[in-house]
Amino acid sequence: MRIPRFWAVAEGTATDPRGRLLIRKAWGWSMSSTADAFALAQDRLRTALANVGLGSGQTGYYPRMPLREPILDELFLDGEQVAAVTRNRYGVEVLNTDRVLIADVDLPGLDPAGHLLRRLFRGAPDPFVEPPVVVRRLSRIEDWARAHPSLGVIVYRTASGLRVFVTGIDEPIRESDEILAELRADRIYRELCRAHGTFRARLTPKPWRLPRLKAPRGSWPFADPDQEREFQRWLAEYNAASPAYAVCRRLAAHGPGPSTMEAGILRLHDDRTRTTSPLPLA
Repeated sequence: MRIPRFWAVAEGTATDPRGRLLIRKAWGWSMSSTADAFALAQDRLRTALANVGLGSGQTGYYPRMPLREPILDELFLDGEQVAAVTRNRYGVEVLNTDRVLIADVDLPGLDPAGHLLRRLFRGAPDPFVEPPVVVRRLSRIEDWARAHPSLGVIVYRTASGLRVFVTGIDEPIRESDEILAELRADRIYRELCRAHGTFRARLTPKPWRLPRLKAPRGSWPFADPDQEREFQRWLAEYNAASPAYAVCRRLAAHGPGPSTMEAGILRLHDDRTRTTSPLPLA
């Protein structure tokens, strides 16, 4: 997985061809040190400033820079990192792993907000009757699993679609393009996996699906102390509201069971997403 541990920003000014003074910032990253991250930031800044002088809108030579996300937790099995939990740009916790293939399958026509309101006002117990669009896609995934009997396929329901774990693959990243396409995973998600060499699964609710919450402002790492304090206030509200919701629930499992390593990743995912709870999905 290519998740940088260190980030730094460099800032400078340049005059464009019209004589306007422009301020540019460039981020750098590193797996080893802040100094290395800052050196890369300076290199990227020099390129960005040169592009301003040439009248180019390009900002650097990294078209797909790594995601700026802090590492909150890591899972090690037999001394080897097999998963990491990061916080994404809108504040939720995300599972990252290159050891188990994860497909994010959006289902147009589902109404996450309406589903949530029905659950809140209907009360428990909930029969979890799935709409036809979910039933049809479940049937297709079952057919795919039947055509690949050596693989394990675990299917979860999310607020707006399905999440599919596929176990038993020796090199999940190398084989991901074809499998994600066959499972009809979201196109942007497929590009993200390809660019960063990792599969991702949201572990905590989307903030705009919680009462009176929106996505936080600003991006980590925060250069402004006021932004950091504002984010911490937001995070306290988010952490207080999140336990009333789940992120997904397990619907089906096909094929052989997971290996010990895969089971450890699944256990982390299931615990953090509250898959066994009757809570509304968010």
